[in-house]
Formats: sequence, structure tokens, C-alpha cells
Amino acid sequence: MKGWQNQYEITQKVNRNDDDFLQKIMYLENNEYQNIQQKIDHTDYKFDQSQCFSLHQLIESMNYNFTKIYKGQLIIIILEVLKHLQQLHQQKISHGKLIPQNIVIQLKNDNKLTIIQTKFTIHKVYFINYSIIDDSNYQFNYIEDINQIIDCCIQFIQAFSNQQCQLFKTICNQLNDYKNNIKEDDLNKLIGFFNLLIQDCVDQQQQKLKKGQIYLNESNIQEIKYQEGEEYGILSKRQRNITAILKFIDYLNEQGIIYELKYLNNNNNENNYVDQIQLFDTSQSSQDELKIFKIFESIIKQQMMKIIWYHIGAYLESWESNLDIIIQAILKEINQTNKHILNTQLITILKEFNNINQLNKQIQDEIETYYRFQINYDEQKAKDQFILELKIQSQNYSKQNFQSFIDQIKSNVKIELENYYNQLVTIEILTLQDYLI
Repeated sequence: MKGWQNQYEITQKVNRNDDDFLQKIMYLENNEYQNIQQKIDHTDYKFDQSQCFSLHQLIESMNYNFTKIYKGQLIIIILEVLKHLQQLHQQKISHGKLIPQNIVIQLKNDNKLTIIQTKFTIHKVYFINYSIIDDSNYQFNYIEDINQIIDCCIQFIQAFSNQQCQLFKTICNQLNDYKNNIKEDDLNKLIGFFNLLIQDCVDQQQQKLKKGQIYLNESNIQEIKYQEGEEYGILSKRQRNITAILKFIDYLNEQGIIYELKYLNNNNNENNYVDQIQLFDTSQSSQDELKIFKIFESIIKQQMMKIIWYHIGAYLESWESNLDIIIQAILKEINQTNKHILNTQLITILKEFNNINQLNKQIQDEIETYYRFQINYDEQKAKDQFILELKIQSQNYSKQNFQSFIDQIKSNVKIELENYYNQLVTIEILTLQDYLI
């Protein structure tokens, strides 16, 4: 998205022993943002937010009235997502977790989404977080994929719910009809349906809805009228403010998260950096603690993005004319949020991390209730697992449900450590049996 330079980072656990499907998925996706360095237990994605966005981010920014796209572009995006799922099914693979967070769209070259409508070209659609990668018991289910992708499409269309669009209501009704009795060939029917919509209703050169009408069925019982609707021309509030807004976002991109942010909307950049108050000190942090800090840095950047969407979107849809007041409100909320996350939540996570060896001792006590083997209950193993689980769960972070966030991480760490040490116990038992025989 234009003006935003951070990374959209996703980590997924790998729980399968055979590489056939993993290699097949990697070949199909051909994801340039996936770290292809061989890792036994996880895979990483780092999407450049200046080029890529998840469907969830697009929906959320539209719901906040920040990002604006043409209605015709919505139909174009949906068709490209459906085509990518079709390619997946043609390779005899299903996804299993098709939610907007797991659908990533990359635009070509310098195309960007922004606060005003602009033409773009989709370079590629990526699916991430395949069920087959992290669930060793997952069974392919093509109908489940179709059901999930229809839900994603409906959520996307509903981002235009504040605009009374008869065509979009009709599309949602059609999608819900498919959901009521899904068959495997319905994906091809959906693609055909959206191809016809683009052919009949979208000016593909301008990426806008044409002005016209279609009929619900062959009997011409119901006439569906459609047109693009509101646009944001050179005299609009969005057009007048876009330069100042992008300058402000560029400033935020340049700042570290450990300092309180200040901003003066003028051309003297030096004034924006004076008297910075430090919120968090990393100078005494260990290497592992710095890894945890980097994860929280990504979390904070995502929270900052949402704060900007909320305030700028509300400003652009209001009669408020003073952008500086909005910018100061954004800075105030960002500083409060960053301070809370760094000095309360990050500190809590670091305490849990530094006490993680207690889990090792708990598991050791449970095992030694029945067995007395010479097993090394490795503290670094527990710490590495904690950092991995934190990376994985960071995409589910919620400031309001932070305790649940911690509990889930600790629970996952314990399960992984128990599985690891139980395997060691099994090996010791088999070794002892061989010795006795």
C-alpha cells in the first residue's frame, strides 16, 4: 500500500515428514517472498507492504474508509483469487484455511493502493498457511475450499456496504445460493460468473463499472442497475490532502518504535526529530531478547497502520478541515499504544521467556514419575520453541486479549516440548529393550 514500507511477516509451523506436497506447493506458488532456506520446523514469509497486501488488510482499510478502489477493481480482484484457487485444485491440492489473512495480492511495478482510486495491475495472488503444511492429519477437501473462498468474497464485497449497490447485493445473493449446495464443479461456475460480470459490467480499460443494467434471469423478471458511483477528482478532499498524508506516513516509516513520536507538518525535517523520549531500552538485551523485540516491532507497525487507517479514514469522510489536529490525535494514540505494548506486554513476554525453563522442569517431573532416563532437558530448546511460537502467534495478536495470546504460546510450547521429550523417552525404552533381549 502506498506510503507504507514495513514488512508483513508470517511464520508457519511445518509438521509433515514428506516433502512431496511441500515442494508441489512451493512450485505452484512460486512465492518470491518466502524464505526458501531449509528449515526443519517452520517456514517464513516477508511481504513488502509497498508492493503487497493481504485481502484482510484491504478489507480492513476499506472498512475504515482509508483505501478506495473502484467497484470494477473489486470484481477483478475476486476473479484473480478464484483463478488461483482453480490452479491449486487442478494440481489436486486443497488449502483448508482460506481466510482473508491467508490471501496476499502483489501489484505490478509502481502500482499502489491509496486513499484515492487509481488503476492497478495484479502481478500475482499468493495463498499462505496451507493446512497440509502444519497439520499432519489434514485431508484434502475441495468443497471446504470453495465454501471458504465464497466467505472471503462476501466479506470483501461487504466492504462496500456503505454504498447502496444493487449489483453487489445481487452478487452476494448469488454467492450465498452457491453456498447452500456446493459441488466441486461450482468453482468453475463461479469463475464463469465473474468472467461474465467483467465482460458485461466492467470497463476493463478504466477498471470501473459501466453504467447499465443486467437481468437476474432469462425471463427478465428483475432489472439490476449498476454504475461506478462516487469518484475522487482533483478538487476532492482526498486529492487535496494526499501529499500531506503520504508525507506524514513516510515520516512514521523512518522512525524506530522505541522513541515517542513527534511531528511538525512543515518542510524543516530537523524539527521532527528533536527531544525524542525513549520508551524502551534494548542496549542490555540478549540476542534472544532482541529476536523477541523484532517480533514486537512488527506487531507495533501493524497496530500503527490500523490507527492511521481509522483516524485518516474518519477525517476524509468528515467535515473536519484541519489535518494537523488529526495528525496529533494519531501521534497521541500511537505513542500511548506503543508505550503500553513495549512497557507492559513486551516486558510480560520477556518474563515468560526467561522463566520458560520451568516448563522443562515440569515436563521432567512428569516423565520421571514413571521413567529414570538420562535425558537432557535443554533450556535453549525451550527458548527457541518459545520464540518460534511467538512468531507464529504474532499474526493473531490482540491488544485486548493479550492474556489469551500468552496462554496460547505457552500451551503450544509445552505441547511441542512434550512431543520432543516423549520421542526421546521412546528411543530410550527401545534401546533398553534391545539391550535386555
